[in-house]
Amino acid sequence: MNVILAKSAGFCWGVKRAVDKARKLARESHGPVFTDGPLIHNRQMMDQLKADGIQETNDPSSLSSGILIVRAHGIPPDRRAWLDTLPLTIVDATCPDVAKIQNLIRDHARRGFHIVIFGDPGHAEVTGLMGYAEGRGHVVSRVEDVANLPPVGPVCLVSQSTQLPIAYRRMVEAVRARFPDTVVLDTICRSTENRQRELIDMAEWVDALVVVGGRHSANTLRLVELAGSLKPTFHIETYGQLSPEKLQGFKTIGLTAGASTPAFIIEDVKQNIERL
Repeated sequence: MNVILAKSAGFCWGVKRAVDKARKLARESHGPVFTDGPLIHNRQMMDQLKADGIQETNDPSSLSSGILIVRAHGIPPDRRAWLDTLPLTIVDATCPDVAKIQNLIRDHARRGFHIVIFGDPGHAEVTGLMGYAEGRGHVVSRVEDVANLPPVGPVCLVSQSTQLPIAYRRMVEAVRARFPDTVVLDTICRSTENRQRELIDMAEWVDALVVVGGRHSANTLRLVELAGSLKPTFHIETYGQLSPEKLQGFKTIGLTAGASTPAFIIEDVKQNIERL
């Protein structure tokens, strides 16, 4: 079976930066290394980091020493302030693209804007962004949510970094219809845009699409959503989750992966599909 692999599949630069930083600390540190929750949204990669001596913790207050790495998704400033009170060395691995959005939100909130965030409620990145709105933040995940926003103003609209650009454009129209003077910031990261653009182009040349990535990875779920609108699509975390019989009848498969999917998983999926 023929497989076309997207050039953009796999680690974005922000994820690679976080993973490389964690591994370097584990190699050079004489004490334990922890991550504040999952460093990235890929369970298989977190298992590899664990084998490298990097432990995930959801309760940093239980630690008495060591290095604690802030996850790539970022955290709210009040959590960072709390972490700084603990007997730990804090290392920030927040993706610089996310950190840029955090700073934009804080700047506009302090200038009197109410911040509307287009994103997935409860997602780690969105939770962190809300903290920078300093009590002036509102999350919308659907166009229908705009009607439920309070009558506030002025409004600044931002997007979670991994949303679909077409979905953000629809949200911009909806928010501006309610708040005509809304300031709109372009906060979808370029890696996300390039990955989605390549998927659209690739779909013209294949019979079906396979998207590899974590079930909790926002950028992967956006890829699955986009792929499903283009061709028959299969979302898996590893090849073992893909039923070979489901690919029967397809001659060419397009393969892409989320920004937190490691290369060894992508290559395993590619090789196994090619053997069919």
